[in-house]
Amino acid sequence: MRRGNAKRRAVMVGGLLLAAAFAGAMATGPVMAEDKITIGVAMPFQGNGWQKGFLAAAQWAAAELNAKGKKVELSVVDAAGDPQTQIQQINNLTLQGVYFIILEPLSDTALNGAIDNAVNAGIPVLTTALGSVTNSKAVDLQFDYDELGEKYVSYIAERTGGKGNALNIRGLAGNAAEQAIQDAYVKALTKYPDIKIVAEVYGDWNQSVAQQRVSAILPTLPDVNIIFSQGVAAFGAAQAFMSAGRDVPLQIYGFDGVDANLLLELNAKSGYQSVAINTDPGIGSVAVNVAVAKLSGIDVPMKMISPIPTITLEDLKTTYKGMADSDIAWVKYDYDWTLANVIHAK
Repeated sequence: MRRGNAKRRAVMVGGLLLAAAFAGAMATGPVMAEDKITIGVAMPFQGNGWQKGFLAAAQWAAAELNAKGKKVELSVVDAAGDPQTQIQQINNLTLQGVYFIILEPLSDTALNGAIDNAVNAGIPVLTTALGSVTNSKAVDLQFDYDELGEKYVSYIAERTGGKGNALNIRGLAGNAAEQAIQDAYVKALTKYPDIKIVAEVYGDWNQSVAQQRVSAILPTLPDVNIIFSQGVAAFGAAQAFMSAGRDVPLQIYGFDGVDANLLLELNAKSGYQSVAINTDPGIGSVAVNVAVAKLSGIDVPMKMISPIPTITLEDLKTTYKGMADSDIAWVKYDYDWTLANVIHAK
């Protein structure tokens, strides 16, 4: 049976021998019904809408579980984009004696030691959203990027007849999830050899950066009728084209309010048609549900997949009507849905 926080802390001595101090610090059985479950959420940064949506989804799931009688509390830390800070934060969460750590890793290798420290202390670690780590002790909840690439590229190909010149706006250079998304696009594009990528820039998953970098190369580009991007870059790319007095090419939009509202505006003005397809910030709710399931004694797979939703114009006009520019769309995945469709998925 899992013991209280005081006992876990009592055997931890800190310093360079963290791992030795943590080993055997607590037993790993299911929590008691009356226990408060503290879940550490180690975020990479909170400066964009997607990460704000992830946190909002995690908080929503915790509130839903609390309403059903669980006692779930989130302890959230923000590494501000620095892997070394994230290592320290994971170790601090371990020393604090949280029951579980949800981690969006800023590196696939640098965090392995901190993950070992937590797992050796009996604290499960789940990696999610930004990619996997090479430490096999971490539970892994990710997106199926091949599914994302197939959905994304297929929609573009259907709309263009499988032909066109494309500008490719990548995400944050060096990030594992960014590379996985790019690889998925490239794989899906092999079916459509007449779609040509004529230029590529990095948008850093940031609307302003994407706008600046697209604006800088726009005068050098041939006619472009397709834009590939990752999430929030769509808005920045559209702004660059409009500022240059050019029509916005066909592109798929992210889930941010600015993306959604721009798509609605373009549709109202000219009949412009598209959809939003993106990795879903709602994975934050799935992660919390998985944590509570594992702590409740449910057998959780070491590898799990979260869905890739498509949001249509009709969805934006109804389900997500009235989104502010600062909002982001995300799907609410409750505990029972997570059990049936993620943890026990066939």
